[in-house]
Amino acid sequence: MRSDIGIVYTFYSYKGGVGRSMALSNVAALMAKAGHKVLVVDWDLEAPGLEKFFAKAQPDVIAQRAKTPGIVDLILAAEPIDWRKCVISVDVGSNGSRVHLITAGQSGADYTQRLHSIDFEAFFREKNLGRYIESLREQWLAEYDFVLIDSRTGVTDIGGICTVQLADVLVLLFTTTESSVEGIKQIVERAREQQQRLPVDRQTLIAVPVPARDESRTEYARSRDWKEKFAIAFSELYTDWLPNGVTARDAIDILRIPYVPYWSFGETLPVIEEGTKDPASIGHAYELLARLLQHKLDWTAAIGDENISPPSHRTRDGLSEDWFQAVRSTPNAKVFAKLARVEVIHGCLAHVDEMPKVELRGVVERLFPHLDLDLLERLRKLSPLHPIPNAEGILTQEEGERYKSFSVTRTNGDYFGVEVLREDMINNPFNRHLSVELTIQRAASGILRCGRLYRHFQAAPDAEVEIRVRWIGIEKRRLISNVSVPFWNDPRNIGETAIEKRMRFSLNYNSAQLFGHVKSMCAPLFELFNFAEVPDSVYQTVVAEILALDKTKQ
Repeated sequence: MRSDIGIVYTFYSYKGGVGRSMALSNVAALMAKAGHKVLVVDWDLEAPGLEKFFAKAQPDVIAQRAKTPGIVDLILAAEPIDWRKCVISVDVGSNGSRVHLITAGQSGADYTQRLHSIDFEAFFREKNLGRYIESLREQWLAEYDFVLIDSRTGVTDIGGICTVQLADVLVLLFTTTESSVEGIKQIVERAREQQQRLPVDRQTLIAVPVPARDESRTEYARSRDWKEKFAIAFSELYTDWLPNGVTARDAIDILRIPYVPYWSFGETLPVIEEGTKDPASIGHAYELLARLLQHKLDWTAAIGDENISPPSHRTRDGLSEDWFQAVRSTPNAKVFAKLARVEVIHGCLAHVDEMPKVELRGVVERLFPHLDLDLLERLRKLSPLHPIPNAEGILTQEEGERYKSFSVTRTNGDYFGVEVLREDMINNPFNRHLSVELTIQRAASGILRCGRLYRHFQAAPDAEVEIRVRWIGIEKRRLISNVSVPFWNDPRNIGETAIEKRMRFSLNYNSAQLFGHVKSMCAPLFELFNFAEVPDSVYQTVVAEILALDKTKQ
């Protein structure tokens, strides 16, 4: 890599929607904050808008585009425009760091018309557009440390300019689809072949594949399989610049950009808003990519001691008793003190990395309402889940006429949840019932939620978890069921006020094992009701309903 002058990185994706522009903008902000002179150029002329990523840092940037020429204007100008008059300076940090931006063109009602008036083939042939672009490239490299080009997707004239003529290095963002992988491979081959025909000297075009929208937290096994596919498909591209001892698989694990739903709404700069210190955050992922590009693909200098091996499987002996007791003492939990309720606590005994709260919020929103049966879902429409941050992680609280719950999920995965017995909220509380079916539903849902939570935390597939379920306020109740159980002899609980069941199980359980876990959890409770024994067929029916619902909600 050249070290005496700047370098052009073209960010390219075969298809849209992979987060290419967002990655470029965040990398540019980090480079500028590190003290580098950075120029960002929006060459996605048919779908422009790179300036929007910087609008929160500098609100007038969109208005500036409306009165400042850009790429389309440089190409169409009857008289040459000094490209410096196209530069918009954007403040991206409290240290006065700034990114320089050239937009796709001056915005306005006639932008599309002006763009479509450009016949690129004719302009290259008749107006020396190729020579003009080469001149711009040389001037940009002379004044900036790094030039970041946002390229058009697909195979287009504009994409060819960005990937063939302008680029020193292609930063290739792709997702878990065959078309994305194959499209990336083809574009590199095409660009390298066409670059050899340029009337100027170029070093071999280097490519940096970057997995985008990575969902390892939610789909551990499938993500692992796709990473193996990526390593095989792009092994030669990684070999061009990775040092000995670092494999393509290592690079994929380090450079992957996680999918964080919170940051998928609008154009954002999480490296500014959230920071980069949390190893599990999307900001940290952008920082790793930025460091690699700042060091011009010197992996050792950029990545250093960054962990590229799988997390160790070190374990803890048990759950955090002090924390669970502290949560029980909070005002939110004390509301339930005099109510009949079910309390669930669980934690992963294997090591998992801490999850940033902004990402954990999305996990909580997706996981904790979604396994309940239709009746509860209808009730929850009256009291939607509103996760909020607290000192330890994410807190949720729901309260309606017929439902009440509270939970806290820590950033290390520990979970405390309590809900009022649904039988008391749905039926007449003076009936003092406990439903067999609802109890089994609660147990199956709790175990499934528990497993899904720790897969989000990328726990090893065979990691062990501990779960405890405590039924409180069950004295003087009668056990009821939707099916006739003729051998029950007046199933009442005369004296016990509470019972707790503790279990440990591996995350790689199957459907048959789930049935066993649910039965082991519920049977000791049912036994209190004058030795009531629920037939396996009832367990199987309810667990099958929960699994079917779970499958429709994925």
